[in-house]
Amino acid sequence: MSTTPAIGTVTVHFNNKPFQIEYFHRPGHKGEILFVHGLGGAKENYWEACKSPALKGYSLTAFDNPGTGNSTYYNDMPLQVDDLADITAQFIDAAGLQQFILTGTSMGGLTTLLYLRTPGLSRVKGYVNIEGNLLPEDCMFSSKVVQFPQAAFVDTVFPQTITEMKKRGNAGFHIIANNLELNTNSTAYYHYSFQTVQYSADGALLQQFLQLPVPRIFIYGSENHTLSYLPQLSAADMTVAEIPDSNHFVFYDNPVEMYRAIGAFADSLDA
Repeated sequence: MSTTPAIGTVTVHFNNKPFQIEYFHRPGHKGEILFVHGLGGAKENYWEACKSPALKGYSLTAFDNPGTGNSTYYNDMPLQVDDLADITAQFIDAAGLQQFILTGTSMGGLTTLLYLRTPGLSRVKGYVNIEGNLLPEDCMFSSKVVQFPQAAFVDTVFPQTITEMKKRGNAGFHIIANNLELNTNSTAYYHYSFQTVQYSADGALLQQFLQLPVPRIFIYGSENHTLSYLPQLSAADMTVAEIPDSNHFVFYDNPVEMYRAIGAFADSLDA
């Protein structure tokens, strides 16, 4: 089986406008895994999944949110995270995904939790949260965005964010900074940040995650071992996996170990 996924597009309609959503897909026979990226990310965040021995045989899919990669974004129709949840649901329908493992990273954790508040929950056999938004402490980027008017953010703060990320020591920060610079619509980044902060403010996301009626795993980078809610997650009926030598962008800092954890979780669902 090839480790190289095929690139494709599907068209979804939202607010009477067509959105071309670009995705990759690597077919498999063991089950479906869908990856949903976070703020400033892209489908390529998960490219290494296709090379992982731990995920051999699984069907893998990831797509670009509007405003990143090659997916459509209309600057005159700003989207919020609620809209991303709707578009995600449409993409899942268009891709024909049934009984799949849903994976959300960072803001993608918020998007996927919103999706799981809908009848879409019935399709999900397992849920992987990779440092997804659960409490205000998870808004490490979006909380800075919302302090500024849009023009100041686009002209000054967004470039500064890229520069600061490139000074960080982890590979993940450098690669995401490049994606922001080359592959991200700053208007989209700005508008997605507001609901990310709002939804993370009151603890409802954490409670939803704790109470989900499907098998769950929470994955975090070892440098973020001080996240305040880790004891609650560890005490709950879920798997919690610390990935060594990594920070927030675990999928770049230590993809081998991250996908090993996801593979073990996926295998356990069929054990």
